[in-house]
Amino acid sequence: MTIFIRNKKKYFGLAFLLIFYCSHLFSQRTIDVKYQEDGKGGYVFSCFNNAYCTYILDLGFSTFTNLRSDQPLPYHAEVKPGYNKLFTISAIDAQSTVKFNFGTVNLKGCMHPVVNKDFTYLFPISPGKQAQVYEMSPDKPADSLSSWYVLRLKMKPGDTIYASRKGIINEIQDQNSANDAGLTSAGLENYIEIVQPDCSFAHYGILKKNSAMVKLGQSVNAGQPIGLVGGDVYGRGSEIRLSVFYYIQEMNTSNQETGKRLPLYIPLQIWTKKNGKGKLKHGAEYISEFPAAILNQETPKPAAKKTKTKKK
Repeated sequence: MTIFIRNKKKYFGLAFLLIFYCSHLFSQRTIDVKYQEDGKGGYVFSCFNNAYCTYILDLGFSTFTNLRSDQPLPYHAEVKPGYNKLFTISAIDAQSTVKFNFGTVNLKGCMHPVVNKDFTYLFPISPGKQAQVYEMSPDKPADSLSSWYVLRLKMKPGDTIYASRKGIINEIQDQNSANDAGLTSAGLENYIEIVQPDCSFAHYGILKKNSAMVKLGQSVNAGQPIGLVGGDVYGRGSEIRLSVFYYIQEMNTSNQETGKRLPLYIPLQIWTKKNGKGKLKHGAEYISEFPAAILNQETPKPAAKKTKTKKK
């Protein structure tokens, strides 16, 4: 059986936006798709997700001759971090030639994230410390989701940044010294991104150069120190920038998927001392507090012990 195989890094036949996840620490592809022949003459497709969050993989064939698949094609599914088996293709007629040619696209996030928009976040500074808050958003939302929304906390250089919610460190950039030197280098700010349990992403900036206290792939808890504040003369001075977003599928006027994934930002509910839970007001000052009930919101409750009944 003659097999003609070509694997070009183009995307044929599917109108999806090509987006690659970039990190200065990754030299390999984010989603590395491979196939190998099994003992029955089929081709088993698999991938390795080198990131620390879920991605959506689209795999389409421009050539697919004398073949069948055990999964619907084009292939469209979530792939978790690490190894993922995808599908198997096999010949319809074992005596005839098979030909296939495929391309891939991968998009960050979950297909249908169920995000808790009412989750209570910690004020990401040291307990007992006070900070003034400013909102940044083109939409200036009151109670609705925003296309872009960031909280700025006025701080001092070297202050500690704390995780507002638990998750896994997904991205780190702390190699830039421009902000610490007083340069307004928009787009180059140091930051840490944490993927949270509901497939939302928390973005923390502006970090001082080489100040990250965490590593890629590390699990962190709410209230855990993650880095130090930089940007000593950036904008209005040193600050923490906190935003939380998740990705949704863009729809066209006919309510059909366009292939683009858009970030949707959440105006956060944050716990502060004396105020409890609520949205923070622009220009107001708040004091941080880490109550045990807020710290442990996502800690699994211990299973109830079964009581043994005495035999009579």
